Amino acid sequence: MDNINNIIPSLSQNIEIGDANYNEAVTYLNSHNYDLAEEKVQTSSNNFLEAKNKMLEINKYDENINDTLYLQYLNLIEEELNLKENATSNLQLAIQNFKKGNKVVANNYVSTANKLMNQGISIQNQRNNLVKNNPDKFKEVNQ
Repeated sequence: MDNINNIIPSLSQNIEIGDANYNEAVTYLNSHNYDLAEEKVQTSSNNFLEAKNKMLEINKYDENINDTLYLQYLNLIEEELNLKENATSNLQLAIQNFKKGNKVVANNYVSTANKLMNQGISIQNQRNNLVKNNPDKFKEVNQ
């Protein structure tokens, strides 16, 4: 557990930074600043990828965990990351298509990105509620 507890804070930070950069990319996209949108979505993607790499590190240790709450927490993180990473990929494709003038295709990618990100946020909320409702189990994560 100590190994996992040491990784979780930086993993959470990667997710937060990825979320922030994704939101900035959307803002730039909405103002038709495609170059900055592309830059921000790439930074977002890099942060989600780094978080996924940290999950791979955690997965080395999670077989030793007997607590279903911790396992549920880790599964929620993985699900959230997969959704957010897919949303980011779709947003990247949207930006590329807007740059090429393919607005219909681009808007389809934007729609998919929005759906995926909303699902990711829903999973994030489930994860946060799990922590909030079990403060005795997640003291290290809350600090």
